[in-house]
Amino acid sequence: MHEIHDTTQPATSARLAILLRRATAETHEAVERLPLMTRLTSPTVTREDYLDYLQALAEVYAALEGSLLDALDEEIRNDLGVRPKLPAILEDLAEQGQPHIPRTSTQLAPAGSGAALGGLYVLEGATLGGRVIAKHLRRCLGQALGSTGFLDFHGEQSSAAWKRFASVLDSLPAHGRMDPAEVVSGARATFMAVHRMLESAGARNAPAPADRDPVGTQCPARRHLADAVPTIPED
Repeated sequence: MHEIHDTTQPATSARLAILLRRATAETHEAVERLPLMTRLTSPTVTREDYLDYLQALAEVYAALEGSLLDALDEEIRNDLGVRPKLPAILEDLAEQGQPHIPRTSTQLAPAGSGAALGGLYVLEGATLGGRVIAKHLRRCLGQALGSTGFLDFHGEQSSAAWKRFASVLDSLPAHGRMDPAEVVSGARATFMAVHRMLESAGARNAPAPADRDPVGTQCPARRHLADAVPTIPED
């Protein structure tokens, strides 16, 4: 079990990005253990596993991203450097000949700007982890992978984009613009929603063992996604 620090009270000294990472660590690992994710990151990953992942992500981002972005002031969104990711997911699916057919048009509305900021922390962290997945899939699937517009959303600037996001994130409570407790609560709620949706998608799309394509049997397993996030010094 991870030690989860008490984040029910506003923090005055700890950096918000650090509090968020601690508070969501268990759910983050639970997401990585889901069948959908373990198939995607295994040495025997198939193109079908990748397509299942993109379809599931399209549902997640369609349900969350728009309402999270809309709940924040444009100035804060620009400072954070966040841009919609759903279009990139849909383009990746179209490239693979798999247009997305939404299962639901309902968006999960955040309870205020603080909660929305926590939710965007979750989605932006997923974008950074996506680059690690892309490298693994490229080794395993080669040309069949396509352009990976979502997984390589920030390209070579992934680390810089994350550090910018974390820096602005840390500055907002200091200027009285966000309540850290609300941000952490929003991040937890969003991560749990992501877990539920990916768990449901994985259950729907789980392949029978005999149906798995042997492509990638010599492909090395990728490292843990948590290692993809740049270390944030805790001083």
